[in-house]
Amino acid sequence: MNGGKEVMRIALIYLGRRGGGTIYSLEIAKALARKVEILAAISRQAWNLEAWYETGIRLIEVPTYNSALEFIPSTLNFRKHFALRRKIQRFKPDVLYYPMLHLWTPLINDLLPSVPKVVTIHDPVLHQGECNPVVALIQRKAIRQATRVIILSHAFVDIIQRRGVPREHIDVIPHGEFSYYSGPSSPQKGHHPPTLLFFGRISKYKGIEILLKVFPIIKEQVPQARLLIVGSGDLSPYKKQLENLEDVTIINRWVKDEEVATYFCQADVLVAPYTDASQSGVIPIAYAFRVPVITTRVGGLPEQVEEGKTGLLVPPGDAIQLARACVQLLTDPNEAARLGQAGYEKAMQEWSWERVADQVLESLKKACGLGSEKEATR
Repeated sequence: MNGGKEVMRIALIYLGRRGGGTIYSLEIAKALARKVEILAAISRQAWNLEAWYETGIRLIEVPTYNSALEFIPSTLNFRKHFALRRKIQRFKPDVLYYPMLHLWTPLINDLLPSVPKVVTIHDPVLHQGECNPVVALIQRKAIRQATRVIILSHAFVDIIQRRGVPREHIDVIPHGEFSYYSGPSSPQKGHHPPTLLFFGRISKYKGIEILLKVFPIIKEQVPQARLLIVGSGDLSPYKKQLENLEDVTIINRWVKDEEVATYFCQADVLVAPYTDASQSGVIPIAYAFRVPVITTRVGGLPEQVEEGKTGLLVPPGDAIQLARACVQLLTDPNEAARLGQAGYEKAMQEWSWERVADQVLESLKKACGLGSEKEATR
């Protein structure tokens, strides 16, 4: 032990710039730093870079890129990559840990071939309408390079195995809680019409057209119901549907972290009618605000939402069942509150960052030969 920490050195590499991955990586880094020595390589363009410095974790700022136009010249700047390698080598890490995949992950791995590597794959199957062949290739190479692979739900173990990773080298560790967004400065829930919230980037696989289709049915039974759609992305495919709807509020832009609470504090129910999914980072946010979730039985979502306990599950694409679930919770605020409270308790207990970090640390130990002989089958 070293000052209460285990004698282990982890180089955590997260080069994303914004989105839920920036919070996920920051929270897991803080929890791990209480247990072991951490060096974090972070994008200089990360929107929350200041928050990283506030942790006291030793940091390397890595100039990445701000746009697709900058990607190629920045990627081909090998002087920068070799400088990163030297700084990581100077730290003498026992293991490289990627809390989220980046397009440079295979490149960095190639520069540090002798160091064990653990990568968390958030989306083992790329989403409908988002199957970028370059991203798919990068992911496959990063998985092949990894000593161990972490995924966030049991639903995708078989897929990772089919990519050549033995089951004993796969760890299933759930997404951590996101109370980061619901601090003491969050606005209080006030009086508002019964509100359904759709939150997050607008993408085809998220099933927003189904929600828009059923909203008139919901309005027939709950006339005062409101739909709040918050997130960046292209809404043009849904323009005709939206023109015919009333009581729909749209915030079609990137939402800053400090704004998130504003929208969740207006919500009675989070609706995530996804047609495919690995898991969802929006669900832990909803639980942090004690908001129940209605989602679909696809991918790892049933592992996040317990039917009748923390929310309701419906078949993907089933408009009738989706409408019925929305009406059920909008007309029974006591039931919605019960589910929301149970979701909050689930997140704070099962998905605490301390608990998640313990599981990640066990995976990292196994990667560099420091773990127990018994392999995880969580």
